[in-house]
Amino acid sequence: MTVSDNRIFALVWRIIGLAVGITGCVVMFSTSMGKTMLVYFTMQTNLFIVALFAVLAVMTAVQIAREGRRGEAAHLNCSFQLALTFYITITFVVYWTMLSWQNFNMSGAGGGTAFLAANYIVHGVVPALAIVDWVLFLPHGRVPRAAAWTWLIYPAVYAVFIFVRAEVGGPIYGTTRYPYPFIDVDLIGAWVAAVAVAMAAAFYGLGRLYVFADDKIACRLLKGTAVYERIERTRER
Repeated sequence: MTVSDNRIFALVWRIIGLAVGITGCVVMFSTSMGKTMLVYFTMQTNLFIVALFAVLAVMTAVQIAREGRRGEAAHLNCSFQLALTFYITITFVVYWTMLSWQNFNMSGAGGGTAFLAANYIVHGVVPALAIVDWVLFLPHGRVPRAAAWTWLIYPAVYAVFIFVRAEVGGPIYGTTRYPYPFIDVDLIGAWVAAVAVAMAAAFYGLGRLYVFADDKIACRLLKGTAVYERIERTRER
C-alpha cells in the first residue's frame, strides 16, 4: 500500500492542514484590523483551503468507516479542488516574490511574534500542505486543459472588488486604500494596468503549468493502463 492509498494518512494530513490553517487565520483575524483582513487575497484563499480541508477530513473519515483504510482518498471535483490549490499557490508565489522582501505587513503595523508566525503559516505552510494534498491524494489526469482559463475568473472578480472597494470603502489602514502595493493606484498610478495584465498572464501560465504537471503525474502513475486510456479518450472529446 502506497501513501496515496492510505486513507488513514490522508485523514491525518487533512486534520493537520485544517488545524494549521485555522490557527493561522484565527491569529491573523485577531489583530486590530479584524474583519478588514477579508480584503486580502491571502485571507480569502486561506479560508478556501481551511474549508477544503474540513470537508475532505469529514469525507475521508466517513470513507474509512464505510470502505476501509485502503484505496483512493476522498476528494471533490478534480478541477474545482485543483483550482483552490492554484489560488493558494498564487498567494504563496506573489508573497515570496513580490512582498516578502519589502516592508509589507497586512496589519499595517509590526505585529508580535504570534502575528509573524501566522504570517508565515498563511503564506507558506498552508500553501505547502494544500499542494502536497493535491500531489498525494487527488486523482490525476482528470482536469481539462481549458481549466486554466476558467480558474482566472476568481482573480478577475477579486481585482474588480478591490478597485471598487477602494472607491466606496475608504482606507484599509492609515490612508492606504488598496491591500497590496503593486495594485495601489494611489502609489503607482496608471502602471496598475500594466501590472494587472502581466499578473493575469502569469496566473494563466501558472494554471497551465498545474494542468501540465497533473497530466505528467497521471502519465507516470497510470500510463499503459486501461484507466489512463479511458481518461485520455474523455479529455479528447
